[in-house]
Amino acid sequence: MYSLFSRAQHTLQDRRAQLLLPAVLLLPLFVLVIYLLVETTKLSIAKVRHQFALDNAAYTQVTSVSAFLNAVGILNGPLPYRVMLTYNDPLKQVQNVVTEPYKSQNLTVFDLFFRAGAVPTVAPDYAWGKNPNPPADSQDWGVHYAKYDLLENNPAYKRYDRKGWEKETPDAIKDKVTIMDEEMVKQHYVSAREVALPAIKGYLNTYVQVGDIYNLQEDIYKKLIKNAITFRQGYYLNVDDCKLSSCARQSAGRLMNYLNIPTTPQKADDLIVYVSASDMAGGTGGAVKVDLKMTTMGADPLYLFAYVSPAGRSKLRTLKRGISLKQNFPLPRNHFNVNLESKYKPYVHNEVIMSCPRANNNCVWPNPLPKYNVTLRP
Repeated sequence: MYSLFSRAQHTLQDRRAQLLLPAVLLLPLFVLVIYLLVETTKLSIAKVRHQFALDNAAYTQVTSVSAFLNAVGILNGPLPYRVMLTYNDPLKQVQNVVTEPYKSQNLTVFDLFFRAGAVPTVAPDYAWGKNPNPPADSQDWGVHYAKYDLLENNPAYKRYDRKGWEKETPDAIKDKVTIMDEEMVKQHYVSAREVALPAIKGYLNTYVQVGDIYNLQEDIYKKLIKNAITFRQGYYLNVDDCKLSSCARQSAGRLMNYLNIPTTPQKADDLIVYVSASDMAGGTGGAVKVDLKMTTMGADPLYLFAYVSPAGRSKLRTLKRGISLKQNFPLPRNHFNVNLESKYKPYVHNEVIMSCPRANNNCVWPNPLPKYNVTLRP
């Protein structure tokens, strides 16, 4: 009996026995900790994946809106202006009839259209319109139609005044639109065959193509925002626990209300141009009025620019403040069979902002500035 007691006492005093007993007792706790770490990692992965999906989908979808508005801003002035500047064929002065301000001016076909308010220019010269490219960091390109003294002081030039167009909601076009400076034609030789016809064809072709680009951009834009398809597909492709038909429905429904920014094109059907009365070089001057009707020629009314409707401008102001998106997501099953989803209702969140350097967030028209940007906040 004594030897058995002594052996047991020796065993309990052995160091290995002192370590083994606590290890046996703590083993279930270690296993539990490992399970908890695994399950916590699974939850973290699910949250990170859905957060990335929400951020990626929101940025991509709203970028389709900013890209469209920036394209319209380019079409509303900078693009046709740069094309029209290439129409630089010089105009020949008619003897003894040239008056101010057309003396000592190296006038070209571009001036015929610009001085009549047929195409806008960038800043700063609004009298003759020949300006360099704005600086890359410019926050105001200053896109406006011609402004010069004759517009203010001579009633005959009021028909070239485009102040009524340079509004957020422009005046509707009710009369014929003059696109060539009559007085300039009177004082210069603008041959119908050699100068006027190619120039008019060039102007109409430029704006017809600009109108076609606008229509194409609008069609693509409408397809990309329909039912927030870009957002839902972007979300769906970055997760593996939802179907496309139902994926991100909660946040998509919220964002969908602000994706459609309607724009209205300003078009002209009846145009007025001029050619020289004398079709001989060195003639006595004079201008012949020619009426053009686009629909009669088998074409659509001529696109001039597009502006955002009042409803669209309200959405632009909201987008500048930011749209808050919240999306609940499912959690993976766990080894403890605890329904964490119903208890905690996990969700991801962000705020998407689309803005340009204007307080009212309207950089489409007037004075277009194609600098819309998309940013995300957590």
